[in-house]
Amino acid sequence: MKLHRPPRDSSSEEFIRDFEAFYRRHFVAVSRYVARRLPPNSHDEVVAAAFVVAWKKFSDVDSPSLPWLYCIASFEVSHERRRLGRELSLVALSDIGSTDRYPLTDVMDMSTGFAQLSEGDQEVLRLVFWEDLTRIEAAEVLDCSVNTLNVRVHRALEHLRGAISRTESTKGNIKNHQENKEEES
Repeated sequence: MKLHRPPRDSSSEEFIRDFEAFYRRHFVAVSRYVARRLPPNSHDEVVAAAFVVAWKKFSDVDSPSLPWLYCIASFEVSHERRRLGRELSLVALSDIGSTDRYPLTDVMDMSTGFAQLSEGDQEVLRLVFWEDLTRIEAAEVLDCSVNTLNVRVHRALEHLRGAISRTESTKGNIKNHQENKEEES
């Protein structure tokens, strides 16, 4: 993400071809990145805004990459969240394939636990586990060292485990209460 390349003419055929290839290669990833962070009615506008910024900066960057694009998209997501007044959105975990591999109750527990995490913990886990970035790439997106990222991932996973345990404990208490009411009847 170094800014060493002399600027290229954005109207040249080579520039346009390079950006189109970059866009095609990363559109789906950026679309999913935004979809996991904002309500559906904001999606298209934010993805488009991220690619407009990428277009404007594309010629200045030595090696534009997906983490670089995620940085841009993260700023656009932040702008949109401010515009929306920080409305809470539901955490959608269905696109990770969990519902195909794990029992629905486990996926629901994870979704409930995930929703209880801080925004920072959610973002760290999304980058590493949902966006499939390497630790180096995720650290680049978050503008921190890999060691710092590793600590943040560890802490976020611990917080998620605790949230899931609380969810399971609450479900157990509700089930016991229901069983006791049935016995009383």
